Order: sequence, then structure tokens, then C-alpha cells
Amino acid sequence: MKVLWFCDSPGLYKKQNSGYNGCGWISSLIEAISVRDDIELAICLLHPDNVFKDKLGHVTYYPISLYNTYLKKLKHNLFYDKYDGIETNAYKQVVDDFKPDVIHIFGSEQGFGLIHKVTDIPIVIHIQGILGPYLNAFFPANTNLNDYNKYSTFAGRLKKNKDLRFFTHNARREEEILSNNVHFMGRTDWDENIIKLYSPKANYYYCSEILRSEFYNARPWCLVSKEIEVIKIITTISKVDYKGFDLILKTAKLLQKFTNKKFEWNVFGISEFPFWEQKLKIISKETNVNLRGIATADELIISMQEADMYIHPSYIDNSPNSLCEAQLIGMPVISTNVGGIPSLIEEGKTGLMISSNDPYSLTSKILYIKDHPNIAINLGKRARDKASERHNINSIILQNIAVYKSIGESA
Repeated sequence: MKVLWFCDSPGLYKKQNSGYNGCGWISSLIEAISVRDDIELAICLLHPDNVFKDKLGHVTYYPISLYNTYLKKLKHNLFYDKYDGIETNAYKQVVDDFKPDVIHIFGSEQGFGLIHKVTDIPIVIHIQGILGPYLNAFFPANTNLNDYNKYSTFAGRLKKNKDLRFFTHNARREEEILSNNVHFMGRTDWDENIIKLYSPKANYYYCSEILRSEFYNARPWCLVSKEIEVIKIITTISKVDYKGFDLILKTAKLLQKFTNKKFEWNVFGISEFPFWEQKLKIISKETNVNLRGIATADELIISMQEADMYIHPSYIDNSPNSLCEAQLIGMPVISTNVGGIPSLIEEGKTGLMISSNDPYSLTSKILYIKDHPNIAINLGKRARDKASERHNINSIILQNIAVYKSIGESA
């Protein structure tokens, strides 16, 4: 069976030794699927390489280089709403060349899903985030675009305006994509419910995601010492407001206020977030919040194994791989109860949840985990058992193949 992927991640194409970028699971899935005798895999991706296709190992790559010069990027930034048709025509050339039996699109955020307009080949969309609900949570409570005019630099204001314009456009385009496709792959109650809103007659297939290989092979988390008084917390987020950096700062301030215990909170994925420091008048370094920037998987694992707990502060998420990775190595986790998180955490058994934007509850839960080491150990163990089952590589490969066969046979 010939399967053509469309994805926003370079995966293994000219792979570089870079840090965490949120798409390591794509590379893991490529490695698992591409070596199968019953699948011929091709991948189409946006990439600056000026070649039509490139065969690397078992995979044929189609890098689409529409924006590989400064001028092209500038035109796209200014007139991005004009480019959906241009992109779709480029994707059609790939489809016509590879002639797949099934098209597998990773995410509805990009314009890949518009390919339904120009082909009858069956398409399955692998849900990642869903932009409509994300746009609804784009700014945290008591925050809006005017705050960026007040607390950000000129460059920061321009970037936020640009990001919001792109996000709004992509969310509207996503409505068309979700409403006009039939087959979807997802993994949470939340994404299934949202899909059924847009496409009531949709065929929804459960399919989990393979995580980065380093986390499968890592030594399981264990409590370093019940006697150490320093609370060590770890979080991985990206530099967007809805990932909850403001909740980290507010919680750290409350930890300083309500406890005499020392703590350190290592935040990976960002190296600065001056907007929130200015708006909240809370400085990271003054509240023991250390911004560690992008780290490799191995660096993250070491920090996780030295920490007491993992905190996920997001205002919206489907199934964040950072949280799943923490569960896979057996950490006790605390997360906001948003989006698809309840499909990942069973409250009180595989983790703890709080309402979004509730620093007081989060502060309380952090102290509870630290003061009850046996509960922390049990939460981590049960989370690891559940995550090991949920992210079993062989099961996920079979889930993908079963979806391909099902929609291929129904075409």
C-alpha cells in the first residue's frame, strides 16, 4: 500500500542534532512505519530545499519550497490569504506523482487538508491541536492585545499582531478542512467531540502517538530523597500565552508567600518571556523560576529524574507529548484540567488536575505532593504503567495500518 503523508515537521529529512521542537514523535513514527514491507511511504513537507523529490532510505520526500527566499516569505506574510490555492496546487503535483492509495495528513492547522478539493484519494486527518478552541484561549483571562501595546516592545507588538492574524486565518481555514473531510484519527474524548461538531458523520479512529525513543529507554523516575527540603519542579512549554507561563509565575510567587520551603522551578522550551514579567511584575529569577531554553531529550530526562514533580500549566491542549513523556518515565504530574487532558490523567490515580488559571490550587497541590512522598511515588508508578500501554509502539503501528486499510478498502 502506498501512503502519502503531509506534515509540518521535517521528521528525519536532513535531520539535524537539534533540541526539543515538539515533533520528535513524527520522527519516531517514520522510523517505525517506513521499514514495513507492506507500506511504501512518501512524505510531503514545507521545506526550503529546491528539489521536487528526494529518496532517503525507505522514504520518498517531497519538500515544498514555496517560501525559501526572504522576498517569498515577506509576500506570504503580507498576503498569506492568497497562498492557500498556490499551496494546494503544489500538493496536487505531489499526489499526481506518487499516486498514493491513502493520504495521511498530520494536523488541521496547516492548509494540507484543502487537498480534498483536488483529489478523490481517501484522506485521513490526524488531529493534533484544534485551532478554534485554541483561538478561544489565545489570551489568558484579564489579558488582551492592548496589554502587548503596554507591556511589550515594538517588535513584540508586531509579532503578536502577526501571530493573531495568522492564527485567526488558519482557524477559519481549519473549519473548512474539518467540515469537508470524513476520516479522522484522534486520541482523546475532547478531540473526538470537537470533530463530531464540525463533521457529524465523520469516521473517527483512535490512534495514539509514539513518543521520542529516549523516553522509552530512560531509567524510571524515583524519588531522590524524602528528606530533602528543596522542592524541585519541572515544566516544558513553548512561548505562546496559552501555554500558561503566567500561571507558573503566579504560582511561584504564592509558593514564596505561603511556605518557608525552598524550591526551584526549571522551565524548558523558553529562555525568556519579558511580556509576562512586565505585566505581572513578577521576575522569574526573583521567584526561583529558571528559564532553561530548548534542551535535548537526554537533558530533559536528567532534569526530570532529579525533580519531584512535573507541572503542565496550559490553558488549552489536546494530548501534549511533554506531559505524556513525563508520565512515561513515571513522574507524578499536576496539570490543568483542559482539552484532552482528562483522557491522559485519571484524577488521583495517574496524576492530579486543577482548574486553569488557578495558582492557589496549584500551589496547594505542589505542597501536597511534596509532603506526601508515598502518594507521589504511587502516582508516578501508575502513570508510567498507563503511559506504557497508551504509547506502546507496536500497538500504535498496528493502529495506523488498520486505519489505512479501513479507509483504503472503503474508497
